[in-house]
Amino acid sequence: MNLSSSTRYLRMARLVVKLPTYARLVWGILRDPRTPIGLKGMLAAALAYVVFPIDLVPDAIPILGQADDLTVLLLVLDLFIQNAPPEVRAEHITRAKNGTADLDRDLQRLRGLMGDRFDRIRDNLPELLDRYGRVRDPDEVKRALASWRRSRSEPTTVKELE
Repeated sequence: MNLSSSTRYLRMARLVVKLPTYARLVWGILRDPRTPIGLKGMLAAALAYVVFPIDLVPDAIPILGQADDLTVLLLVLDLFIQNAPPEVRAEHITRAKNGTADLDRDLQRLRGLMGDRFDRIRDNLPELLDRYGRVRDPDEVKRALASWRRSRSEPTTVKELE
C-alpha cells in the first residue's frame, strides 16, 4: 500500500499526539510492583539494545540502522503492555488517559541525569520516525544504500587523495 506523504505525516502526527499517553502507560506498568520481574527485564533488555552502540544492524547504515532499534523497541513495548496483568494494565490505562501518572516528574529527573543526551534523543525522534516510515518504500531504501556506498567509497583524507 503506497500512502501519500500527507497521509503518512497525518498518521505520524496522530502517533506523536498519543506518545505521552503511551509513555505514561508503560512507565506506570513498569513501576507497578504487581508487574512480573521477567516482563520488566524484557523491557530493560530492549532499552539496553537501543542505547548500546552494538546492534544487529549497525547505526552507520542509513535508515536500516535506526529502523532496527525502533522496530525492536516497538515490538517489545507491545509485548510488555499486552502481557502485563490485566488489572495493572487497566488501572494504568485509566491513569495515563487522565494524565495522573508521574511521568512528567520522572522525565525531569531523567533529563537531569542524562543532560544533553536526553535532548539529542528527544530532538532526533521525529527524524527517526520519518526514516522508519520510509523503510517500507523499496526505492527509498535503494537510494539510501547507494548514497551510503558512495560516501564510504569517497576518499576522506589528504593521503587517500594523492
